Amino acid sequence: MYTTDKTVHTIGPVRLTFATLGGAWLAMVAGYVDAVFFKLAGTAVTHVTGNAALLSSDAAASNFDQAARLGAIIGAFVLGAVCSGLIVGSPSLRSGRRYGVVLMLEGLLLAASAYTFETLPWTAASFAAAAAGLQNAMASTYMGLIVRTTHLTGIATDIGFLIGCAMRGRRFKPWHLGLLVLLAIGFVAGAVIGALVAAEIGAGAIWIVSGNVLTFGAAYFAWRVRRPAKL
Repeated sequence: MYTTDKTVHTIGPVRLTFATLGGAWLAMVAGYVDAVFFKLAGTAVTHVTGNAALLSSDAAASNFDQAARLGAIIGAFVLGAVCSGLIVGSPSLRSGRRYGVVLMLEGLLLAASAYTFETLPWTAASFAAAAAGLQNAMASTYMGLIVRTTHLTGIATDIGFLIGCAMRGRRFKPWHLGLLVLLAIGFVAGAVIGALVAAEIGAGAIWIVSGNVLTFGAAYFAWRVRRPAKL
């Protein structure tokens, strides 16, 4: 998967730009949303591992109400991924697929999260987790590279693995490492921005990201209507 071959020379600059900039923006969205919920509600919505550990800890301590809330967030994430699979139908990234529909749905879920945050914060967290699941499953592979945009665990693992390969003298496609680094930078940058905006305007920060995702989703949808996917 990480050895060089002729494939690296067949990736056009437009496709590579689409993947790198689009991926970095999606990672930024995920980091932003996660930081907002950490700042305002003290819970994570974009990664399942930590929530699963907390759920287990709460269940062991007989804190079943909290465990149920975390279970709802995890279930919402999985449900979002299911919806993404139904809409897109393939894990491999390819321009022209129905990503616009997924992004618009994600934006609506984030809007629902913003609307319910003040009165039902755990419901809002579930809406945001569903949006994250939608996004994370939207495109999980690109030219042999596993791509995740809502958490850093897999990204950090792959970056470390590629660095280890380089230290052994193994060759790999340089753009693989570049894309992974951009995803990591995007997530961290989004988290910083999200924390700062949430500190200033509170739950209104979720409305901002909702509008951003809806706008990009509508733009992509309009582009796709003019240029249908070749499936």
